[in-house]
Amino acid sequence: MSRRVVLGADVPSGLRGEKALLVQLLERSPADHPPPGTWERLSKPGLAGRERWRWTRDDETQLYVKRYTRTPLRQQFDRVLRQDRRGSRAAWEFEVGRRLALAGVAAAPVVGYAEEMVGPWERRSVVVLGAVPGEALDRAWPGLVAAGSPVTRGAGRHRVACELAAFVAAFHAAGLCHRDLYLCHIFVRIDSPGDKAPGFTLIDLARVFAPKLRRWRWIIKDLGQLDASAQQLGLTRTDRLRFLRAYLGGRAARAGLRAYVDAIVAKSRAILARMARKGRAR
Repeated sequence: MSRRVVLGADVPSGLRGEKALLVQLLERSPADHPPPGTWERLSKPGLAGRERWRWTRDDETQLYVKRYTRTPLRQQFDRVLRQDRRGSRAAWEFEVGRRLALAGVAAAPVVGYAEEMVGPWERRSVVVLGAVPGEALDRAWPGLVAAGSPVTRGAGRHRVACELAAFVAAFHAAGLCHRDLYLCHIFVRIDSPGDKAPGFTLIDLARVFAPKLRRWRWIIKDLGQLDASAQQLGLTRTDRLRFLRAYLGGRAARAGLRAYVDAIVAKSRAILARMARKGRAR
């Protein structure tokens, strides 16, 4: 069995040098032995052996902790085959965060991780992430609409679609695909009068990977997920086409806009149908 503990560049001053704290979080759940501060467990269906925590330290620094303790075999194989066989899911999320920072794509800042591995198999791991400014886009947009914000109408609405398209295109240009790219995983800082360009940040990087084969298929999956969650917000076909044209940019004609539209519509319909059967939204 091997153990690795790594601190990143985005370490709050109160954590700097505290590798022992990462080891503590690796070995014991905050539910049993919490480090100083306020801990809030973030639960949702389908965590499958994961724990998620919001940690507000005594100095008011807010961090997020993900623990992997009973990773199912299917997810282990997914990591080995599609991500990195040499490290854990926590290590991979840390690495993706660093890669996106280098590419200039805003994502949750990576603080550090610790892991225990047996060969390529993950025994347990933990990753600590910094807080992200703004609010999830699927929560922010309905509030802006209800308030009659200028960013939800005319030129402001157009600008938001184009800026979001540029953000997603930059993420894909880094060679990565998300596989869970719903609007709840894109945080937005938005100026309600619409004088400033919105800022976006990507979260939940655990399933991100760099496809070497059939890349178009995985891009369509990402775009289909975005399209499905946009429809759930009541965004129009014009909004979604505007996004796609901006995403493709000068490639729109060469890439075949119709082919993208057909593939994305088919994927989003399948996603929405599956959500309807399960009775949930993203």
